[in-house]
Amino acid sequence: MVKKKLKAKVLSGYRITLPKEIRERLGISIGDEVTIVIEGNKISIIFDEEEPVMLLAGIAEGAPEEKGDTIFIKELETKLMRGEEK
Repeated sequence: MVKKKLKAKVLSGYRITLPKEIRERLGISIGDEVTIVIEGNKISIIFDEEEPVMLLAGIAEGAPEEKGDTIFIKELETKLMRGEEK
């Protein structure tokens, strides 16, 4: 495995954007989750396609399989609806 260093800038709200090369190589989409591991002064971001909780989502017979994007959009819609009710 070849090590490659890519830079990302810390934006407002302490957000960072994953470089396009990384997103494409790993197949990371909006709504996917990553794990951040801290070791000393080193931060690692790990993308695990097979999120255990998501694997269980379709375990019930007849349950529709939903992708990360669909779940993310539904969560946003729910939060927006809650905000309108206040």
